[in-house]
Amino acid sequence: MQIRRFTNKDLKLIESFKVLKEDRKFTRTPLHNIELAQEDSERHPIIVIQNNRCVAYFTLHEGSGVVPYSDNPKAMFFRSFSVDAKHRGQGIGKSIIEALPHFIEQEFPNVNEIVLTVNTDNHKAIRLYENAGYNYTGDASLEGRPVYIMSYTIK
Repeated sequence: MQIRRFTNKDLKLIESFKVLKEDRKFTRTPLHNIELAQEDSERHPIIVIQNNRCVAYFTLHEGSGVVPYSDNPKAMFFRSFSVDAKHRGQGIGKSIIEALPHFIEQEFPNVNEIVLTVNTDNHKAIRLYENAGYNYTGDASLEGRPVYIMSYTIK
C-alpha cells in the first residue's frame, strides 16, 4: 500500500473510485474534493494505491481548514476520507489511519497534530479513530451535521 499526493496523472485512477451511497452523507467523492483542492492551495489531495488501483482517498487541509477545530497553527485537518466501495472490509481504513502520522511527518514535517471531525452517528469510524489513539476534543457542526472533533498528537 502506498500513500501519496495526488497528481493530475492520477485522474484515471480516481475516475473508477466509488463511494457507497450511504457513505455520501459522511463524505464527498474524491473528484469533488480534487476540484476543491484546485481552488485552494491549503488542501492537499492524497490517494492510496494498492495493486495499481486507488483504494482510498483523503484530503489534508492546513491553515484555514483546521482553524475551526484547533487553535494549533501546526495542526493538519484530515478530511473527506473514503475507501473505494470495492475494497471495503479489508482493513484498508485501519491501515491508513495507523500509517497517517508517519506519512504526515514525512510530507509535512512542521505538523505536530492531526485533527479530524467525525459524524456523531458514524460509530464505526469513531471506534476506528479511538483505537488508533485519537482523542475526543469537542463538538462542532460541519455542513449542518453534528460532529465530534478528534485529534492525534504527532510525537
